[in-house]
Amino acid sequence: MKNLPSVAALRELAGQPAAAALATTILAGTPPKELLLAALKVLAEQPTPTTRPTLQKLYEHFSRNKGKQDQGGYLRRAILETARAIGHPEDAEWFAQGCATYEFWPPDFADDAVAIRAAALVALAEVDDRQARLHAARLLVDPHTARMSGEPALSAARVLGALDELLPLYTLVCQNNPATQTDTTLPPEVLGECLRQLHRLPSTAVGPLADGYATAPSAVLRMGLFDLLLHHPEGLYPRALQLLEESQELDLYRYMVAAIVLAGSPQPLEALRQHARREHRRPRLAILQENGIHWETERRRSDPA
Repeated sequence: MKNLPSVAALRELAGQPAAAALATTILAGTPPKELLLAALKVLAEQPTPTTRPTLQKLYEHFSRNKGKQDQGGYLRRAILETARAIGHPEDAEWFAQGCATYEFWPPDFADDAVAIRAAALVALAEVDDRQARLHAARLLVDPHTARMSGEPALSAARVLGALDELLPLYTLVCQNNPATQTDTTLPPEVLGECLRQLHRLPSTAVGPLADGYATAPSAVLRMGLFDLLLHHPEGLYPRALQLLEESQELDLYRYMVAAIVLAGSPQPLEALRQHARREHRRPRLAILQENGIHWETERRRSDPA
């Protein structure tokens, strides 16, 4: 233990080849958890294929006795994220096993492995998209999804969207549309992500979804709908601007304004500037100004000479 480097020593070498070498040495020993996490972070940023056997052994070590030494799965999640950066096809079976990991501990005996399943699924999608599709469809409706984080269903929705596997996502958003009830089949964070990932859906299918979710009681659902409309390639941003105009919650309004500015697309940005010229409510004007939309300047430009 006395000869082990410190977390600070790793940070000082950040981005240098020596950092990966030092992190590899740390993994081969028996470091404290804080140092192990720091080393794994370095190797995730600087992929080192020679660490694969060590990563597998570490994962097996922390999986013993139903994960007793890693309750919550935070170390195994970090190991999986590091292994994902290497992306070796032979690890598909390992990652698939992680997708099927469930651990229950007292006092409440709630599932404690949601982080493992989420990280394993994302890693699996890198090396075996066929298996990843199957596990993602299952985890999207995982009965042990954490209500607070939405995992692993949240990661499942993102993986399905990235793989252009839209049918499971579309099925669930249709099942909950119109979303006027407070008790949906999925946590709002997950259902909102399903909407967000459907931006490649034909516009004829998006219209009925927009009609139902525009009045959803959950702001999280309306965020997902807004992103779907904003990023849709068929130019559905006017409907997104309508959601912004109608929004009564300042936090939601702030999210929408920031999303348009961050996207940087010329037409939605111009529509936002037009909105700024019409807006007179001080809290909203402050939000517009925070995001670089200065209403006085915009109004002067529009005034006749």
